[in-house]
Amino acid sequence: MNQLLLIKDICLMLKDLKFQIFFLLLLVLFILSAISSSVVFSDIQEEFQTDQINHNDRIHDGRTTILINMLSRENILQIISSPSPAILFSNFDSYPDKISTDVMFYDPTFLYYGTATTDVFRLNWYLILGIMAGFIMLVLSFEAISYEKRGGTLKLITVYNIKRQSVLWYKFISYTLLYLFVIIPPALISMTLFFSLTGTWSISYMLKYLLILLLSIPFASFFIWLGIYISMTKNYRNAIVLVVFLWLLFVIIIPQSSNIIAKQLSTLKTNVEYNDMGQKAWWDEFNVWIERHGASAGGNVSLHDRIRADASNAADEKVNQIKQQVIADSYRQTLIKRSIANISPFVQLEHIAEIIFNKGFYLLNFQQETAKSSINQIRNLMIAQDANDETSINLFYSMALSDADALSQFGQTPFSTQLFEHPDLLFVTDIQTDDALNKTMKILLRLLPIICLNLFLIVGSVIKLEKLDIR
Repeated sequence: MNQLLLIKDICLMLKDLKFQIFFLLLLVLFILSAISSSVVFSDIQEEFQTDQINHNDRIHDGRTTILINMLSRENILQIISSPSPAILFSNFDSYPDKISTDVMFYDPTFLYYGTATTDVFRLNWYLILGIMAGFIMLVLSFEAISYEKRGGTLKLITVYNIKRQSVLWYKFISYTLLYLFVIIPPALISMTLFFSLTGTWSISYMLKYLLILLLSIPFASFFIWLGIYISMTKNYRNAIVLVVFLWLLFVIIIPQSSNIIAKQLSTLKTNVEYNDMGQKAWWDEFNVWIERHGASAGGNVSLHDRIRADASNAADEKVNQIKQQVIADSYRQTLIKRSIANISPFVQLEHIAEIIFNKGFYLLNFQQETAKSSINQIRNLMIAQDANDETSINLFYSMALSDADALSQFGQTPFSTQLFEHPDLLFVTDIQTDDALNKTMKILLRLLPIICLNLFLIVGSVIKLEKLDIR
């Protein structure tokens, strides 16, 4: 009897016109996502290759890799997340793909790939699974119990001593299987098409996409249980309104509101204001050194006492503190936004994908750590190489190039004019992230809220069905 109820539900759902329409809709959307993502991926790959070519040109040209030239405050170190098939799930354009910085201090510039593809209609799995899948499961399940009540099935099964709770689980299992029926075939077609169009066949990424589909089940089940709970309401029209409202709440209202609230609670200054703060901090510190040491700091005639180098480094450090403040302000606003948006299952799924695919805000933390460690490594190598140059007086500071003329008449220079011996370190794509165990723990923590919401809805549905008048 129990198996018959489950088979009956599945057969009826597969024959339902709503299911057939949604299946065709998702099939079209998944195919479009493969085409759209392949276009974006090709453009991003082209930008990445341009960066590589420009880097190689600078190395062969030699001017930017002369040690004394590398001391100026220019963005010569690039930490880049290379293009990957992860673009099929999301373009992750909320956070930078690239950090450019210098070797004096950690003074990063955050850049994005894919800005040239803004005219492309961007559709990906994240939008489909996060927005459409939830809505579809709500629409399919919002009359799960009310339909059985109207048909007299609920009253009939009591004759066979089938518990009401069993009906809930039959419904949940059948709608979960329905979700897999409606998602997996179009997703597999989309994945195959994307890899065919881009020529980036990868077993690793195929498994990651399948993992995303698997992890999307708890998020889909949230909307399934929500629909089942709503299906026990007395007013049918109110149920429809409630379905639409709850979908809008979790998919649009909460994510968009989090952005607005975060900007109000943690405002950011403009780039001009931050730049002005940096310039003021630099000159305020440098003037302190001039007042204390006079021409030794303010001029470039007497450099051997190192006072001008120390003054320049101290002033640069003040600028770096302002840059760190910019990062801290942006982080604080982002964390507020994400804390609020995390209420929505739609957003949680994106955060999990960031961990799986090493993208977005998750990767940004590791990019910054890589940039800091790379700067220290390059700085030490530069200083060690300079120490072997007999013409250098070993002054490591950002104004060394402009002060070189003051020593040229003596056949010396503040810092070596030799070529940097390790230019390959200036272009970094190997960004180490968490190991599999740590990633698993972070994903489980992201799943915990949605699991709790599911449990809450299960308990609520059980209680509501027990009290439901099935006459």
